[in-house]
Amino acid sequence: MVSGRHCLSLVGALLATLALPAGARADLLGAFGTSARSISQAGAGAALAEGYPAVTSCPATMAFGRPSLGVSFLGGPNRLGIALADRPAGYDPPALGGSSPVVPYEYRLRTREDPDDPHDLLGFLVGVSAEPGLPWLRLGLTAYVPLVGIGKQFTYFDDEREQYFSNTLHSTLYDSRLTALQFALGMSVRVRSWLALGAALRFSVNSESHARVFLPSAADQSVQEMNMQVTSGLEPGAIVGLAIRTLHDRLHLAFTFRDELVMSFEGYNEVQIKGFEGTAQYPFYQPMDFVITYSPREVVWATSLQTDPVDLSLDLTWSQWSHFRDGHNTNQDFSDTLGVSLGAELRTWGRARLLGGLGWRPSPVPDQTGRTNFVDNDMVRIGLGAAWDVDVLGNNLELALFSQLHLAVDRQTVKERLDVHPPCAAGVMVVCDEVPDDLLDPYHGQPLATASGLQTGNPGFPGYSSGGWVGIAGIQAQWRYP
Repeated sequence: MVSGRHCLSLVGALLATLALPAGARADLLGAFGTSARSISQAGAGAALAEGYPAVTSCPATMAFGRPSLGVSFLGGPNRLGIALADRPAGYDPPALGGSSPVVPYEYRLRTREDPDDPHDLLGFLVGVSAEPGLPWLRLGLTAYVPLVGIGKQFTYFDDEREQYFSNTLHSTLYDSRLTALQFALGMSVRVRSWLALGAALRFSVNSESHARVFLPSAADQSVQEMNMQVTSGLEPGAIVGLAIRTLHDRLHLAFTFRDELVMSFEGYNEVQIKGFEGTAQYPFYQPMDFVITYSPREVVWATSLQTDPVDLSLDLTWSQWSHFRDGHNTNQDFSDTLGVSLGAELRTWGRARLLGGLGWRPSPVPDQTGRTNFVDNDMVRIGLGAAWDVDVLGNNLELALFSQLHLAVDRQTVKERLDVHPPCAAGVMVVCDEVPDDLLDPYHGQPLATASGLQTGNPGFPGYSSGGWVGIAGIQAQWRYP
């Protein structure tokens, strides 16, 4: 038996924990790259991708290379941080008894403080591409399997409502998305010696939950009975690509479209309370509509020029963040972005190569001077790596070391303080007053002096700063065979 007063508020979180440990979202690959080559070049090199790394970067380029089988082990620290500004006195919602529209701030379950460090990264990337008896056709599969944080699938409120839960702020784009299981299947067709087309599917795990709860007594909620019904399924997101190789195979062009991908959790709790029979509240329903992770629609244009002894790559990525939906499935006013990565691959001596790159990922999050508290930074991406080719049984074995560092451009957020703050309501985007100034004493009908001015428990008020860095490094072995 479980205490009824706690259970009803925790049903959704419990079911989410049970249903979502295998959440899939192609974000670690999107944030850092799909192979030792692309990671070392700060995300550039989609036009050069061959074998299984091409499945998510540009599936069309698989057709130009030899089939391959590989594995990569990677890990790294996540040192992105958020520092909350001290709360000034005089803004806490007062204790107004039954007249108060909010719980007095002194009853918050958790103290407002800087969030804990996010999970470090550790996992492995595996993949295979094959030629199924037709020289113009390639099939491929790639998967990232995290070894830490795989069950970290959380939702948060982005405004003053979060004071009742974690009572702090959270990274919007670099939190649990980097510790999610990811996998994709793809194929490519070589239409001409210089032209290839490709398509792939990446997958998200979407879940639906129905919980049925019975409370034997409305007066004593220390006992409750509950059954759960949870179903999960795969939601695909399409990737299509086109690849061109010209100028005697020296100039490579690639175009990729990735559709948006959403991991969702929907359903409801059905609650029966003995004694409510025959009323509109028997039973009553608590709907759940969560977005656990969101990947935007993207268009990538990539080009690479092969010279002697250097290959140069340029990748431009447009991301449609204006369709972003937060954890409670609400569209937010984010901006579409255009990121850029420049990479170089230098053939040094023998069959060894050095790789490096520099990239820029602008933040889609606008200045958070109002009610919401989305946290994200512009990112400088730096990549470095090395690779060696070795002959094994007449085939090529590539061994590579890779690394990439994301440096967050420090960002300061200061909430705008207005002369008059409107009451908190749907559609209000400025910092809102949780205890409206015109609140009346229910016994005397007179204005309450303690309601005057701005009262807010918003965890982001009066401001915060964010910055830091996150990086990965690893080793890859890729075997190319006939």
